[in-house]
This record gives sequence, structure tokens and C-alpha cells, in this order.
Amino acid sequence: MKTAIEPLPPELEASIRKRLAANPFIKFVGIQVPQLGRGFARFLLPFKPELANSIGLLQGGVIAALADEAVAFALYSLVKEGETFNTVEMKINFLAAVQEGEVEAVAQIAKRGRTISLGEFEVRQGERLVAKGLCTYIHLAKK
Repeated sequence: MKTAIEPLPPELEASIRKRLAANPFIKFVGIQVPQLGRGFARFLLPFKPELANSIGLLQGGVIAALADEAVAFALYSLVKEGETFNTVEMKINFLAAVQEGEVEAVAQIAKRGRTISLGEFEVRQGERLVAKGLCTYIHLAKK
């Protein structure tokens, strides 16, 4: 993952944060976004019992959705206003279970293409690697 994060121009960050505030999933699960950068995003999700599976662990789909959202918002910093894209593939390895505390998804864009973009992510709980993977997005034509 990147070591140096390029800050966003204030107007671009404000636009992305407006999009975050309007995202129903992000509001519903309680995701916080402490850091955005050019092709970069860091999302935090506190564990809540409502997000657990039947054995009390943070549900894998929630971890995957957190990662997908983080990568998507990293990509928003690299697209023009009004340009849309959608996830076409996701590869995730679950490496540790979470049953309390907070998880952090760190995402960066590995390749911003004209039609296809690739992002990578890590989900951690402190120093412990919970999940790692890739998301592929297709850029959609404007209507």
C-alpha cells in the first residue's frame, strides 16, 4: 500500500464527502471516513451486534462491502464529476475473524483505466490483517 498520500483539493474533497453523506449504506452501518487522498481512502467501521453473523462474528459480507465502498471512494477522486462506474469483480481473502472493536479498510487505486480500473484494499483490526483483496470497476458511458 502507498506510504505517501497526496491530499485532495478542498473542493474535490468536499464533493466526495457530500457523496459519502448521501450514501445510505454508509450511514446505515456507521462507517466513518477519517482520510481521503488522490486514489486513496481510509474507512472505519465499529463492530455492532447487528452486523454479526449467527456465531457472533462480523459478517463477511459486511467486511467485503466496507472494502468495496472504500475502494470506490478512492476511485471517485480520480474520475470527472458526473462520471459513473460499477463494481464488476471482487476478490477477497478473509484472514481473521472480528468479534469486537473497530476495523479499518485502507484502499488505493492500483490502475485507473479508461474503461476498467483496479483497486486494492486491506482490512485491519489494529495490526491484525483481517482481509485483503482487489476490486475491479467498469467505467460507464454517460447517458
